Amino acid sequence: MIRGTTPTHTFHTDIDLSGATSVFVTYKQGTVNINKAKANLTITSSTVVAALSQAETLQLSAGADVQIQIRAKMSDGTAVASNIMSVPVEAILKDGEI
Repeated sequence: MIRGTTPTHTFHTDIDLSGATSVFVTYKQGTVNINKAKANLTITSSTVVAALSQAETLQLSAGADVQIQIRAKMSDGTAVASNIMSVPVEAILKDGEI
C-alpha cells in the first residue's frame, strides 16, 4: 500500500458475511487504527471490499507494515475473525493530499 493513495482492497472469504449484523475491517499500525464499518464496505457472499481515502493512508508511516483484520457478528450472535494480514506501507515523494 502506498501512502497518500486511495487503494481498494478486496478480501476473499470462506464465510458468507453478506447477512452479518456487523462487519469491520480494521487497519492498525502502531497507534493508528482505521476502522471501516459495514456501511462503508461492499460485501458479497464471498468478498469484502474496503476503500481507503488519501487522508486515511496518510496516517500510516512508510517503511512499516500495516496489519489488517476482518471481524463480524452473525445474525445468530456468533462472532468471527479473519487471520491478521500484514501489508507493507510505501513512501511518497510529495506529502499531503492532492
